[in-house]
Amino acid sequence: MTFFAFVAALALAILAHELGSAIQVAVVGRWNNPLNTPILTHSDLPGQRHRTTLEAILLAVFPQRFDERQAANVTDVVGLLRRSGYVYATPGEFYAAAIRDFSQFLLVGMVLAAGLVILDMPVAAVPVLAIYIVLGLRRPYARLKTAARKREFAMKNNMLLGLSVLESLLTVSTGSQTAFAETAKIGGPFCNLLALLSVQIEKSGPDKAVETVTAHLPNPNDIEANLFLADVLAYYKEMRPILSSVSALRESVHRLVLDATEERAALVRQRANLFGIFSVLGLLLALIAPYMAVSF
Repeated sequence: MTFFAFVAALALAILAHELGSAIQVAVVGRWNNPLNTPILTHSDLPGQRHRTTLEAILLAVFPQRFDERQAANVTDVVGLLRRSGYVYATPGEFYAAAIRDFSQFLLVGMVLAAGLVILDMPVAAVPVLAIYIVLGLRRPYARLKTAARKREFAMKNNMLLGLSVLESLLTVSTGSQTAFAETAKIGGPFCNLLALLSVQIEKSGPDKAVETVTAHLPNPNDIEANLFLADVLAYYKEMRPILSSVSALRESVHRLVLDATEERAALVRQRANLFGIFSVLGLLLALIAPYMAVSF
């Protein structure tokens, strides 16, 4: 009980400090300069925000979890950012979002834990608080993984479109670099990777370009994408014709897209049948329930 009282007092102190800071900035801050001349500093640039007291405390207490310069999982975060298509532009933005998410979940968990203690259920307060802490720690990583799965799902449809355009361009004897650049203008996960591939080939060669693009795949084990990159590497290093490889890969991706579409259609039909059964059961219960109430 003493621990929760201390936590509540700490939360109230932080709240009072934040309210006082907000009032000072809103009311008194503009009179600090006698000439009333605003000076734009680096901290006032667009996109910058001041950390709250709670966020600053979390950053100081858990630097290996929330500090970009000291975090132990920076490599994993960079890999997730690449796979998700850079939901956050930099690892610093990711860790800032992680601090915000964790502080929100922590506050909600503390409020619920305090409510359970007030209701004389202190045993349930600790598990509830622990659950919200775990959820707050995992939320930003789950967001990146979800974005990577959505990007992987969109990859196949965009890959079919991109390979079709690429095949058409190569058929009319367009150079590979020009074909990659023109196909990249379509946009989408696969076409954006083509743009990255084209730029990296000119900048650092085919080996480094394929390695870079592979690191940006939403699924590193994507068979079709890895086959395409292997064909591109063989074209540049062994002068193997790329048109036949692109045509065969386009047909393979086309079949995969058709199979995925049929699976989704079958799932929709199953759900529709299930909803129909539940609706009939609900109608029967609505008809029978009044008579059951009368009988009782």
